[in-house]
Amino acid sequence: MGGILLSGATTTNGSVLAGVVTSAMLNGVLSEVVGVLPVCFPVMVSFIALRKGISFVGSILRSA
Repeated sequence: MGGILLSGATTTNGSVLAGVVTSAMLNGVLSEVVGVLPVCFPVMVSFIALRKGISFVGSILRSA
C-alpha cells in the first residue's frame, strides 16, 4: 500500500508537502504570528470590555 497515490498528496516516501515546505518557511510563518500577537491581544481585551460595559449599562437602565 506504500505506492498508492491519493490525489497527488502522498507518495511512497510519505508526503509531497514535506518536500515542499521547509523549516525557513515555517519560521517565517511563526515570526508573523508572533508579530501579530501584540496587536491582537489588546484588541480582543478591549472588545470584550466594551461588550461587558454595554451589557452593564443596559442592565442598569432596564432595572431603573
